[in-house]
Amino acid sequence: MNGENVDHTQKTMPSDEIRRAADRLRRHAEFQTGIQEQAKRLQEADDRAGYFISLAKCKVSVEEGKEGIAIDSNATPLISIERTRNHPDLALLTGALTPKSRQSFAILHHISTHVCHELYVSQELAHSPQAALNIAYRIVSLLRMRSNCLFNAVAFSEIPWSQMACHDESVSVQILEELRSSLWPADGVIEQQDLNWCVDHIIRLIELYEVPNYRLAFDAAAESPFIRDARTSVARMWSGIEALFGAEHELSFRLSLYAAVLISDDPDERVRVKSRFKRLYGLRSKAVHGAKMTDAALQEALTDSWDLLRDLLIACIQTAPTVPSVADLDRALLGYKLSRDGGVSATP
Repeated sequence: MNGENVDHTQKTMPSDEIRRAADRLRRHAEFQTGIQEQAKRLQEADDRAGYFISLAKCKVSVEEGKEGIAIDSNATPLISIERTRNHPDLALLTGALTPKSRQSFAILHHISTHVCHELYVSQELAHSPQAALNIAYRIVSLLRMRSNCLFNAVAFSEIPWSQMACHDESVSVQILEELRSSLWPADGVIEQQDLNWCVDHIIRLIELYEVPNYRLAFDAAAESPFIRDARTSVARMWSGIEALFGAEHELSFRLSLYAAVLISDDPDERVRVKSRFKRLYGLRSKAVHGAKMTDAALQEALTDSWDLLRDLLIACIQTAPTVPSVADLDRALLGYKLSRDGGVSATP
């Protein structure tokens, strides 16, 4: 040894790089083949006819041994929420999409990496894609209100993600909404009882959605958690709250009383609702008129206003047969009880 440093690093030959590249290609081809074969097996085992709504940022509580939560009819799901699996990679997804859907392949691939669950709507319930979308919108919105899980419904297809890889230029996927976070943390978990409640009340909701002021309030609750600006979100919520009652004068006082009698028959609970309403109305005024607010006050205006709007919408569902009029609420203030059937009886 002459004391000089000796470089023992072996030089990489071009042939070695080629062999490594070929090995990576082989493993990727095997990976794609595995996804395609699994997709074929799942397609053979799953003959459901219906529609699939892709859900992101969704938490679902599932009993051990079950794949999801469902409403069954003769052992066949009418509606279900299951965890997604066997997602196609970018190449397989692009090959599966119709030419029209392929124009959005990059967005769809990005969405697919975030999709964790699928809401399934059977053709027995919805005889067309538009009917399925209408039902899904109501179910998604009700689940958000019922569970406080503010997930995204991002895409719509007649093929589940798990089976897309075995299709060739035949899968149509419609983008519904962008991936977006709610304005406040919402860590709710959807449970079987939440899905049961939503399906039990879907007929009443469909009826109420035909009433303009209820539709405005319902859409406000659906949209406001995802509006980027907090003050605009508060304004959207309160446009819904005020629409439910139609009161034009003495808003804070009259609406607080109407909200109290609509939400509960219990006198003590009514007092709490009235106090809660008046506090929130003060925060609402500051938010929508641009007054200076602390972050904590603005956060309270967001979360508590949405909770109030949600409680009012659910109270309307449980109060027969439609949105109570101002006259109905005035009578309730004088001691008459509102008619409440729980929201499970459809009108003739």
